[in-house]
Amino acid sequence: MICCVRTFLASGWWRGRDVALGYAAVVCTTTLALALVPDAVARKVIFSSSTNLVNLRSHPPFVLVVSAFVEPSVRELWVVLPMLWALGALQRWMGRTVVVISAGLGHVGATLAVSTVLAAGIARNRIAPAEQAATDVGISYGLVAVVGVLAARLTGVRRRWYISGFTADFVAAFLLSRSFTDLGHLFAWLLGLALAALVSRARRLGPEPAGDV
Repeated sequence: MICCVRTFLASGWWRGRDVALGYAAVVCTTTLALALVPDAVARKVIFSSSTNLVNLRSHPPFVLVVSAFVEPSVRELWVVLPMLWALGALQRWMGRTVVVISAGLGHVGATLAVSTVLAAGIARNRIAPAEQAATDVGISYGLVAVVGVLAARLTGVRRRWYISGFTADFVAAFLLSRSFTDLGHLFAWLLGLALAALVSRARRLGPEPAGDV
């Protein structure tokens, strides 16, 4: 174990990725901790941290923040691996502030967009009222937004294929599942692309930040 840690530190891969590594550490710790407590306690904590309509109406700031630091189960921790790449790549290219803003806007923006659609559907009797208490936690909205921002790093045909491929994937996932989570991923992707457009414009108006993906 000690040899693995020394090899990791000596590789230098972690440099410029402290936001991603710190975020991953918190998410893994909270999710593993919930797996060790009784199921009833874990369900209560996850529900109280969820960005469903019930919680958004009673304590929105709390759930908008806390929901981004826990996964619903240990099985969902696989998402930490692409998160380490995406957030790390964006930090090494644009810095910590852009990473935090991109992931934060993706998480909050997609959550509020989904909740608006959900509230409207319930009000029009098109969605079951029980959906307002559904569980919704995790890091995927922020991750998807960051993946969208990284489109600004590409040019020409590579950018077109990157945007087209991910767009088709998120649209297909939503059409097949009709789930609010996949709708949130689509919203987060569009938010990421909007931020990518701003980044591309800023790059045209000034020097490109230093950094490697």
